[in-house]
Amino acid sequence: MLRCTIFRIMERGFANSKNDMIDLSEWKPEYSVGNTTLDNQHQKLLQLCKHVSQYQCDGTKASIETFHSILSELAFYAERHFELEEDVLRRVWYPRLQEQIQEHDAYREWLTEFLCVAMHGNIDKSTLQNYLEQWWVGHILDSDMQYSCYLKK
Repeated sequence: MLRCTIFRIMERGFANSKNDMIDLSEWKPEYSVGNTTLDNQHQKLLQLCKHVSQYQCDGTKASIETFHSILSELAFYAERHFELEEDVLRRVWYPRLQEQIQEHDAYREWLTEFLCVAMHGNIDKSTLQNYLEQWWVGHILDSDMQYSCYLKK
């Protein structure tokens, strides 16, 4: 079930060419879900994804450790975000909360698997970068936008 969710989310982003992808490096009002805290967290998560994609790992132990540290920060921050987002959605009785939780679980599972592989030195940065970009863009601009009207009531 979780893998299906992962691929569904990724297909959303891959359906468009790279040139058609929305660049979220500059936050715009139309990306807002109507909750300042969640919007700020989304911005921070996108900054962390950008940091991951721009980091130049030269293969040295120090460089690899720094890269792992960046990934760990992203995983930690995403977890805090998911907890808050799910709590906010529970409070507004969001009817699609379970779907949101499934997407969050799919992300957790994928990232955990990726980090386990990365700990053994097998970092496929291109796969990681593509996944993070596709997942967060799809999640914020599709899944999260669906709950925005519940937050504005």
